[in-house]
Amino acid sequence: MTAEQPYPRPVPPAMAFPAPTNGMSVAALVLGILGVAPLAVIFGHIAVRDIRKNPPQSGYGMAIAGLVLGYVVLAAWAMILLFFLVVMIGASTTSALGA
Repeated sequence: MTAEQPYPRPVPPAMAFPAPTNGMSVAALVLGILGVAPLAVIFGHIAVRDIRKNPPQSGYGMAIAGLVLGYVVLAAWAMILLFFLVVMIGASTTSALGA
């Protein structure tokens, strides 16, 4: 009688650790959502640069989203400022003409 050989144990697959997320990209996204446009744009550009220099990092999409939100808020601020300037200039010229 021969002793039965045990079946070989299956080798578990190697655990792949996820790439670390760039903290600046998270900050850019959060600040873009909150409407703090200048900081969202600054952190977004820093995050994109860091992620391109260090490819194993993740968070490129969050950095781009923070940049887009930041620039949209900046454009909205610029339009609101332009609107108020036009209204103020129009009001000052109208009152000067009517007097």
